[in-house]
Amino acid sequence: MLVDIAEKDVGDLQDQLASDVKGMKTDCLETVETNATVAPTIAFAGRFKLSGADNPGIVHRLTSVLAQNRLTIANMKTKHEEAPFGGTELFTVEGRSVAYEPLSSNFEWTKIREELKELGDSLNCDIEFDDVTGSSFRD
Repeated sequence: MLVDIAEKDVGDLQDQLASDVKGMKTDCLETVETNATVAPTIAFAGRFKLSGADNPGIVHRLTSVLAQNRLTIANMKTKHEEAPFGGTELFTVEGRSVAYEPLSSNFEWTKIREELKELGDSLNCDIEFDDVTGSSFRD
């Protein structure tokens, strides 16, 4: 457990842990605060786009497939527009998903693309999913 306390109280805490916690061994180590920041390394980046008739839960179902494959959504935007014929509303969601190092040994982005294609078929939507690892997020 990491505890952040005032430097003047460290000795009291160590004494209390040593005497009040019976049947348990405790160790106190002091850490040094550094200003270093750790930035995770992106091992995979994917671009997704879903287009089709809007229906409840469509975003949840799309993002659930990404989450089940341990992908994080880096950015996402949605858009509604009236279909040219039929008076229905068309829905588009697109964005980027990423996976950080280390990747699972069984990670295959093409399998995710197939899962998303099957989802699109079940929702009567088009879903695209492409590997854009190494590309700028502004592409």
